[in-house]
Amino acid sequence: MKAVASLVVLALTGCGGSVTSGPDAGEEEAGTDAPIQADVPAPSDVAQPQPYDGTVGKPCSSDSDCKSANGPGLARCSSSVFAPQDFYPTPVCILPSCSPVSDTKGLHFCDGPDDPSSPGICVPYATSGTVCVPKCSYDKDGGAPTGCVGHDACFAYASAPESGYGYCWAACTQDSDCSDGQKCQVDEGWCVQGVQPPTKNLGDSCTSSDTNLGVCNCLYGASNSGYCSSVCTIGSSTCPNGYVCDSLETRISGYTTPNVGMGGYCAIDCASDAGVCPGTSACTSVFASGPDCIPP
Repeated sequence: MKAVASLVVLALTGCGGSVTSGPDAGEEEAGTDAPIQADVPAPSDVAQPQPYDGTVGKPCSSDSDCKSANGPGLARCSSSVFAPQDFYPTPVCILPSCSPVSDTKGLHFCDGPDDPSSPGICVPYATSGTVCVPKCSYDKDGGAPTGCVGHDACFAYASAPESGYGYCWAACTQDSDCSDGQKCQVDEGWCVQGVQPPTKNLGDSCTSSDTNLGVCNCLYGASNSGYCSSVCTIGSSTCPNGYVCDSLETRISGYTTPNVGMGGYCAIDCASDAGVCPGTSACTSVFASGPDCIPP
């Protein structure tokens, strides 16, 4: 998953017309004794179908919680979509797929128009496909992000780091953060039926395939190589000594102070020793949490 509202209402307008008959409006009206039908709603008063559910981000316990009165019924509860795993500590309504995603680097919104008024953001999921998850936003002053609920956290969207918009994803730190008796896969922040302990240690060299195989949560870059990391949140980091929680907010985009509560990844702190960076990773301050070791 790591890399990983206004509704449009189609309203009809009622047509008005003359109540007089004949070419001369001054002539006496015929049929005045006919009964008058009252209180018939105009077409504009009738609820019209909506192209979006508008419920992405709403807490849920079942798919029925994600339905809207006149929506298409596409939104589903995350615990249903990802079953048997919950993933999200606090299950929320999402769309199992979304469009348009005309490119891999653009920022696209969903469960509404493709603009910031919508509640969802369309992001790549797993090795292929897309998913519409709750949208979150954060400022450049280090304040808490908005848009996520419970123990779900706001993660910066790497494809558009300057936008101030991110996506809400799993960030549990202990079993009690999870629902339905599921357990916390701490390194990933996921709520799952059964924990799979990493077989590599924090800081060990890794590639994206290690993440896909559950070997460890690999912090990697475009080179596809990096080192084993773990999910964390700014301000309440579970990172061990020698590591800093990096929310991947870029300084070049104006983010110089990490936003408290943002989700991130444990990165090796190189403030006092640039030589600690493993493999090809480099000590850099490209992100607000730095200097830390970032894979190329």
